[in-house]
Amino acid sequence: MKKELMASVLCGMAVMANAQERFYGTVKDEQGLALPFASVTLLHSNTSYMTDRLGNFDFDIQARDSIRIKVAYLGKQTLQRSYPVYQSKVRHNIVLRDLSLTLEEVNILPDINDNGHSNSSIQIDKQAIDQLQAFSLVDVMNALPGKKTLPLDLNSLSTLTLRGGGLALGAFDINNSQGIAIIMDDMRISNDANLQTRGLSRGGLSGSTLTMNGYRDSYFGTQESKSYDTPFQGIDLRDIPVNNIEKIEVIQGIAPARYGEVTNGAVLIDRQAGRSPYVASFNINGGSTSSSLSKGFLLSPKWGALNFSSNWTYSNADPKDKVKSFHRYSQSLMWTNVFGKIKNTVSLDYSGRNDNKRQDPDDITLRTSKFTNNKFSLNNRMGIKIGQQWMKNLQINTSISLGKQESYSSYAVNRGLTPIAYLDTMGIYEGKYVLLSTMTEELIIGKPITASASVSSNGQVQLGTVGHNFSYGAGFNYSNNGGQGVISDPERPRLVGYNQQNLRPYSFEHIPAAKNWSLYLEDQFDLNLGRRTLSNNLGVRYDIQNGYGTIQPRFNSQLQWNKRWTFTGALGIATKAPSLAQLYPGPTFIDYDLITASTGGLDPSLYLLYTDKIQIDNSKLKPSKSFQVEFGATRKSRWVNTSIYAYYKKNSDGFYAMSNLRRYELPKYSYWLNQTTNKFEYAPTGETIVNGGFIDHQLTNGLVSESYGFEWYLSTPKIPVIATSFSLNTSYNYTKAKNAINEAFNPEQRTYLDEVRYLKTVYYEPLRLSAKSLLSKLNTVTHFSRIGFVINLSLDINILGDNQTLSSLTPIAYLDDDIRFHTLTAAEAQGAPFNTLNKQTKDSKTENTPFVYTTMNMGFEKEIRKNFKINMRVYNLLDLRPYQLVTLDNGTDRIFDPNHKPSLTIGTSIKF
Repeated sequence: MKKELMASVLCGMAVMANAQERFYGTVKDEQGLALPFASVTLLHSNTSYMTDRLGNFDFDIQARDSIRIKVAYLGKQTLQRSYPVYQSKVRHNIVLRDLSLTLEEVNILPDINDNGHSNSSIQIDKQAIDQLQAFSLVDVMNALPGKKTLPLDLNSLSTLTLRGGGLALGAFDINNSQGIAIIMDDMRISNDANLQTRGLSRGGLSGSTLTMNGYRDSYFGTQESKSYDTPFQGIDLRDIPVNNIEKIEVIQGIAPARYGEVTNGAVLIDRQAGRSPYVASFNINGGSTSSSLSKGFLLSPKWGALNFSSNWTYSNADPKDKVKSFHRYSQSLMWTNVFGKIKNTVSLDYSGRNDNKRQDPDDITLRTSKFTNNKFSLNNRMGIKIGQQWMKNLQINTSISLGKQESYSSYAVNRGLTPIAYLDTMGIYEGKYVLLSTMTEELIIGKPITASASVSSNGQVQLGTVGHNFSYGAGFNYSNNGGQGVISDPERPRLVGYNQQNLRPYSFEHIPAAKNWSLYLEDQFDLNLGRRTLSNNLGVRYDIQNGYGTIQPRFNSQLQWNKRWTFTGALGIATKAPSLAQLYPGPTFIDYDLITASTGGLDPSLYLLYTDKIQIDNSKLKPSKSFQVEFGATRKSRWVNTSIYAYYKKNSDGFYAMSNLRRYELPKYSYWLNQTTNKFEYAPTGETIVNGGFIDHQLTNGLVSESYGFEWYLSTPKIPVIATSFSLNTSYNYTKAKNAINEAFNPEQRTYLDEVRYLKTVYYEPLRLSAKSLLSKLNTVTHFSRIGFVINLSLDINILGDNQTLSSLTPIAYLDDDIRFHTLTAAEAQGAPFNTLNKQTKDSKTENTPFVYTTMNMGFEKEIRKNFKINMRVYNLLDLRPYQLVTLDNGTDRIFDPNHKPSLTIGTSIKF
């Protein structure tokens, strides 16, 4: 029996060895010069390789009908080729042409990527990024299907939401953006160490960050107060310049198992190394300008390639007064080299961002604010060719990021004699009076530290007639913050008695670090079903996040029915770990006045108060989760290509801030002025007073949402007669969401239950919301290759936009002035005074798009001698400005004014 088993194993190994071949190639430019460090991707397994110093590459392949590869190089047109297996032993010469508008084919629109990391991936190439004249990643993401085209706005924070975003309650969009991973050069840009908040327990998810008060904007008009910190959500996309980006892939569906923290998708950003000329570019739009310079050097055959890129962007909201400004600067340096079987890339990046508001001469409070974010990161990617069956290549990635964030706000106050609570203590004690007529300041200083390390490998094995390309790996992520934290001068408090809270200094230095671990295994293989081929990417991921282990199976499959039709299916589970700001909020101090007495000055005076220090423990938070199923179909023909993807996604255990109920029975005091000592004295009366209510917040896994939708893409090749191609994409999404906690509301005016008792708080059932959207984007691209000229006309057709509150409007319980909880019957809820406390009027429960409206945009680009380009892009070319005013039953006006006036961006770039 042992001999038979050994013989079977030996036969199997022989089959595996015989089934494998090697593929050889050389990448050159149009002049026949070798292109070292070009990226070569074997599309079947999505495995990437790099050419050596002579432009050569080779890799193992398995027996199949053809070999499909994609070759990319900095500043060159990406090329896809297919080769028969019998030609694998011949070294193939691959010539890449310079990226130019004089090429017959250009791709300036986001496109469905059949060879992406998921079935429904959207790819945006370098030409499309340049055509958009993007000042940051914000402008590129606004070009995605399902996203409304918007004018440039660098003075507002911008995060990304994908499937399931767009709900009226901000907590859902905060969770959506937090679950989208921004991955640059295989390294996730982490926001998990961001602690720029007074403390989640103080103001919840949306009320605990510092804000900048309103300002004038010459384009958008008067702006309300805004926050510029993102401690509970995704990356601010304004921080990411795009001048040195070669390709972006957006995953809205199911990501491969190798990617973590992707409950709502991923954005994969590739930057490439290699020889390139100097490229200088400049864009201007109103008070906003952006300039960049980049260059790629081949140092020598021994020292490899060095690439640098620099970007400077500035925006003034209103050039007339120069009150609000945005400033971003970034530099990157990338060194790539090959040492025998080792290929290594080191990246150094430094970036800074400054949202600044100067004193407005018309503002008597002299308000100023400043939000800065400076970051230095060091990444290293090392690939080692091993050549063994179970370990073809070994990839080791490491990264560390060090940042400094400052959030500052100040304004002049003239409160006069003011009692203040200033001690970090609990119980009853004497505060003091101060003359509060000064500039008050609030400052938060964070020093986020994030680090990651991952080890991965890949192999190939032939089991019977099926060849398996598998990969596996492990990862570790670390987040910490050593900043000074919340800095507040007790003698000059900025906020006094806000919701019975007063701010105290709080350091971030002693907050524990977050450490998360991961393992994954992927297998890519094809099954031949008669004349049809089923391509599969099956994977499983195991994450340990905040102490919780989760198993996440994921798969993407494609059934090649024939040359025209392909059917796809995908399913996956993903999780997102809570951030440091969510796990470890700062303490909340609750202060209640017991005696406030003075004779009009500082002496004599008496301020007696009770302070409770509450330290919320969120350390047991579970990761948020998502489950998604997706089905699709693609048809390719000579004249029209079309794809449709339908999906169902459920997000659960989302992060939501619950208000805690506090009740305090405090002693009453009598007090008097001792004429001898000229001091106030006091004594307890034996009576008590009751205080409390919903004051502080605690994070729970309380949000749940379900999304259904489809994305339909239709495109034609360029029609030679008119040199124009057409594309239409339509996106529909329906999301319904709820939280698990009753909604609490404090009436603005005191509402009495009888002659003495009154309502403190009214409860409503947990919030339930829904949102529907239907948006089509029609694009035409007219390309005259002979003269290097391209025109893009785009039309946003907004068909449906509907937001509804599904939960009941009537109260279900209340809290009285004695801080006692009472449940209401249906009859009591319909009687006085509760029938006057409906949360919304019926007509305000629904907010929808009253009619179909459009926005037309245009962009053109002219290339001169392949070295000089002139660009122009216009938002709302025809100045279409639909408008509707509706007065609701509660007397408020609802204005529907979705479009802005035309906005023009002009740019140029030169190579030398």
